[in-house]
Amino acid sequence: MPLPLFDIKEKDRFMDNEVIYNSLDEFIDSLKKLGINKIAFSEVNERRAVQTREDFIEVIVVREVTVLSYKDSVIHKYSAKGDMLESIYQTLLDNGFDVKRINKNIIQY
Repeated sequence: MPLPLFDIKEKDRFMDNEVIYNSLDEFIDSLKKLGINKIAFSEVNERRAVQTREDFIEVIVVREVTVLSYKDSVIHKYSAKGDMLESIYQTLLDNGFDVKRINKNIIQY
């Protein structure tokens, strides 16, 4: 039987290095308090074929964003799905953040 790469305590320690926010306002407020001004804005905005039943493939629209920042070995993360990608991006710019936009679409044009 192979030995585990790390024990539960070690795994839990690593899991503590990510803070996930439930709202954009909470994310922005926290980053401002921490003095963080650089953000990665990772977005998907495309149509994808998805198997919705065993014998059926459907084309769906995928619109989601993950906003990440990093300081003192802690990743700060906010995620959202829906049509508000541009408004989230603009809100971050309006709040003075240096935002790097990253396109995570499967097909890049």
